[in-house]
Amino acid sequence: MNDGKTAGKPRIGAMELLATGGFACFFGWMFVSYYWLFAVFIQDVPVAERDGIQLFVFAGMALGYLALHFAGKSARFDPFHLPVLATGAVLALLLPTTAVLLDLGVAVPATVLCAVNLGAGLGGALLTVSWLDVGSRIRLQSLPRFTSLSMAAGGALFALAALVPESLQPVFCIIYAFLSVGLLRFAGERGEGNADAPPAGSCKNTWEFTREIEPSLVAFGIVFGLTFVYLFNSGSQDVLVGLLFVVPGAGIIAALAFAGRSVGITVIQRVLLCITVLACLSMPFATEGVQLACSCLVVASWAAFVSVNYAFIVKKGMHRWDTPVFRQAPARLVFSALGFLVGWAVATGMTMAYGAHSDAFMIVRLCMAFALVVVVMLFFPSAEHHAPDGTAADGLSGPQPVVPSNLTEKELFERRCAAVAELYQLSPRETDILKFLAKGRNAAYIQSKLTISPHTVKSHIYSIYRKLDIHSQQKLMDFVEEFPVEEQQK
Repeated sequence: MNDGKTAGKPRIGAMELLATGGFACFFGWMFVSYYWLFAVFIQDVPVAERDGIQLFVFAGMALGYLALHFAGKSARFDPFHLPVLATGAVLALLLPTTAVLLDLGVAVPATVLCAVNLGAGLGGALLTVSWLDVGSRIRLQSLPRFTSLSMAAGGALFALAALVPESLQPVFCIIYAFLSVGLLRFAGERGEGNADAPPAGSCKNTWEFTREIEPSLVAFGIVFGLTFVYLFNSGSQDVLVGLLFVVPGAGIIAALAFAGRSVGITVIQRVLLCITVLACLSMPFATEGVQLACSCLVVASWAAFVSVNYAFIVKKGMHRWDTPVFRQAPARLVFSALGFLVGWAVATGMTMAYGAHSDAFMIVRLCMAFALVVVVMLFFPSAEHHAPDGTAADGLSGPQPVVPSNLTEKELFERRCAAVAELYQLSPRETDILKFLAKGRNAAYIQSKLTISPHTVKSHIYSIYRKLDIHSQQKLMDFVEEFPVEEQQK
């Protein structure tokens, strides 16, 4: 979750707090829209048909990510432009508005329900990508906290909406949508780190398929999709209980982030793999109550999985590519969405053929648990691959750089700067400027301290960025702070 060392406990700034609230509203909207409203408002529809209608939500999400990937190739596309945000708001309001009509007794054809679900999925993809881009504008160390706390709070907002009278539940969903889009508009214009973020018009085609990541995302997604259908087919009460486990699932990641604990994303995903597989293997041999408990564990694993992977996607983009996150993230997210879609589709087919909770359904779950293990064994990324810069071990405890314990912070800082300067062949003057930049000093301050011209300062800064292949001061500060001194000086 962090990137190579025990993280400190950075304070929560005003913009991070605002962004967390807005992203939480998005999650609250998503949980209510995708998993709750139709479980409550179309109970008279046969289970298999309801599964088929809801399938269009997840088809819409996959299509949305794919569309955003291609839209991001255009320098003119910006999800924070008012027309794009307005489109996202309209799409987000489709499902709760339809639920209001259903509550009023209006007959809505199944084809219209499918179209509404498809639109909701498209809107969800757009808002997810936009909020992850906002996440790239806050402090690097705050990202796991931002994604996990937002999801946990979103789970709490879902519980609030689900526990009010039925007639008010769509209203709560509408409020969450308006708040999320409104705060997204504000955060998109004023997010911290805007000066360091790549320009919106930068649209380098940087994504390429990696066998270490995408197959695992698809496999996990399939298992999660199967589990959510089980809850969806079990009735609204089971849906409520199951989704409440989003809170502890994401909450554990948030607690680690708040505590400043460094635990590798590969470690977390292996733990989640064990929990998910054991839960799936236990279900065919358990009572109905235990089956529900196992499904709840899988939901908790899903929440933790999404939290750490969202943070990873943003961090990877910030370290590796000179292009905004909203242009990079969709290509990665589409694989998780496709996996979830496949899992939901398989479960829907089994429901149509054999019933909601048949033995055949359980056999499919066992097969997918086995397939998940095989995929992870064959393709699971190493710690090196999961590192944001692709070179060092990941952190939320992977391998840590060894540094002498008797060094002061100032001595450690000097050693790191010297190591960076030696490795990247910086000149003595560039080394001096590197130290100022790594402390957060601006060009005017450096000019004053070193008594050199503004042009000279800018030329040296450009040269440093070029040699380190870094494009902002914030990234340089993170790079120096996390530089593995002893490993590079052996």
